[in-house]
Amino acid sequence: MSAEKVDFNKYAEDYEGILDKDLKIFGEESGYFAEYKVKIVHETSSIIPTNILEYGCGIGLNLGFFKKYFPQSEIHGCDISQKSIEIASLRNKEIDCFIIDEETLRDRKEKYDLIFVSCVFHHIAPALRKNSIKQIKDLLKKGGALYIFEHNPINPVTQKIVRECVWDEDAILLDMKETISLMKDEDFEISDKKYYLFFPARLNFLRPLEKFLGIVPLGGQYFVKGLKK
Repeated sequence: MSAEKVDFNKYAEDYEGILDKDLKIFGEESGYFAEYKVKIVHETSSIIPTNILEYGCGIGLNLGFFKKYFPQSEIHGCDISQKSIEIASLRNKEIDCFIIDEETLRDRKEKYDLIFVSCVFHHIAPALRKNSIKQIKDLLKKGGALYIFEHNPINPVTQKIVRECVWDEDAILLDMKETISLMKDEDFEISDKKYYLFFPARLNFLRPLEKFLGIVPLGGQYFVKGLKK
């Protein structure tokens, strides 16, 4: 993949349509994947968070599902793309969406009980990932939960989707082991980890089996949950 950083402002207005086109191979639209991940967070969260942040929220595809599954929580979203944040704010008018910058993040230090990061770290250069984890950790309260969702680099369908996606030109995929290592290096306690997305739509009758396959490293994506000590 190219080392040149992708400018998501270029794709913000067409993001959902491009994503749906890329995901046709799996047989589901983007909303399916967004809700799937938020449901995982809901099912594995041991508390009702007061404040939830999606770090790297893009155009806000996940935020509405957080509102659905966590109606008692205050939901926030942030991103480095100004155009994406404008769209996310229009789609989710009751949700606080803001640009990631030093001043804004400093004002929100230790504000959040739960931070959700979905398919962001493969866009961050490996040398900068440690700093990003530190930045996220500063936003979490003590005992707060960090969820990182990422593509599984050994899944062939995932490889194809990433290879053909226009905004994944800078993607450097990281496996679960690297994600766990990044979190442990910042003293997170790993409390859960699983692979998911094993069956495309044409095999949806097999999807009830996914809850038994979480340790099998063949799913299209995975998540790691860490608690701030």
